[in-house]
Amino acid sequence: MPSNIRILMAQKYVRTIAIVCVLLLLFVWISDLSTLRNQNADTTGVWLRSASVLRDISSASTSLTKEIEWCDENDISHQLTADIVLSKSFSAAGSNYISPYYLKAHNEVLAQDITITTLVTRDRIPNLARLAARYKGPISATVHIPDDDEGRETVKLLNEAFASHPEMRQYVDIHLVRNRLDRQLNMWRNVAKLFARSDYIMMLDIDFYPCTNFRQSILSNPSALDLLRSGQSALVIPAFEYTKQDDGLDWRTFPTNKSSLVSLFKAGNVGMFHSFWVLGHGPTDYDKWISSDDLYEVTTYQKSYEPYIVVRKDHPSWCDERFVGYGSNKAACLYELYISGVDYYVLPHDFIIHQTHAYPDRIRDAERKYNRRLYNTFREEICVRYARQFIAEGAWESPKAMNLKEECPKVPKFRSTMRNFV
Repeated sequence: MPSNIRILMAQKYVRTIAIVCVLLLLFVWISDLSTLRNQNADTTGVWLRSASVLRDISSASTSLTKEIEWCDENDISHQLTADIVLSKSFSAAGSNYISPYYLKAHNEVLAQDITITTLVTRDRIPNLARLAARYKGPISATVHIPDDDEGRETVKLLNEAFASHPEMRQYVDIHLVRNRLDRQLNMWRNVAKLFARSDYIMMLDIDFYPCTNFRQSILSNPSALDLLRSGQSALVIPAFEYTKQDDGLDWRTFPTNKSSLVSLFKAGNVGMFHSFWVLGHGPTDYDKWISSDDLYEVTTYQKSYEPYIVVRKDHPSWCDERFVGYGSNKAACLYELYISGVDYYVLPHDFIIHQTHAYPDRIRDAERKYNRRLYNTFREEICVRYARQFIAEGAWESPKAMNLKEECPKVPKFRSTMRNFV
């Protein structure tokens, strides 16, 4: 073998070993941090003794481990600060302080389980407690902490919720993101995903109530598990909302089985979530779901589809963190997943229902306008990137590239761009 090739291979090997070491050391640091927090926690929560809660969080973390250190194969030592490692993990704008496992669930999490990943702001902490009581399974929640008095109040409310709700202590891992920039929704999703502790995750907005035990439905269904294990499929849980918004205020009145929901659906009392925007959930095909008893594949995917899904955690696609604010953020997560070769299958008996709340329409409109423009650019980038990746891997003619070949020609200039590579 030529010497220059051997050198390149050796350099690649060294880089790989170094990356693995950094990740292992980061894992140890996180574990030590969460252990110390659990040891110091009392019934009123952790680190609530000081008036400046956010400063306590920061100083407690940096006092544990300021640097991650590893040695290469030449026994040469290298260092990186833990803050740098975490900041490189998340590319959103602004300076974020991330505190993984600020509060950690007492229950052991099995690998073959499904963790709900979600985002929580101060006014949604009661929803999180409700979700924990209903789901009774692992939950990985990112909580945004503004660096001000509101942030201190949020931490106080979190600790009080953990003290008063045993299901939160049993099932919920809390990861704090401190930043003055609000609504970094995809960055928060990625934090919740990264620190989930099971093989499978369910991406859920905190305003939804899981009316059925989809976790048990999946884990006891060999066909559903086979789809998940393949890494090339995601399971869709249909989302509904009440036609009259006031009817969706009390989760205790929600149906808990399909037959009850179907009766409400046929009576016009509930319908597809955000039915005014059919593209968002229409490909789930609600009429087919009403009469189906078997898993079925989504065959009419389009770019605005944003279902709530269960998928393997280790799938390499992440939510693009350039999407800050409302509009297209979740669709971007689902679009990349689809283009990467993942097909969507709908669970026939499970569903979630939206709990009514007010929307800040003026802010949403401005953010949607910006994110729509960004989404068009994003789609082109994703299509070209995955096309080049499939070609390099020799997978261009494989089933993995089918979704891309069907969807990406709809992107302007994609065909002309790809002539340079195919």
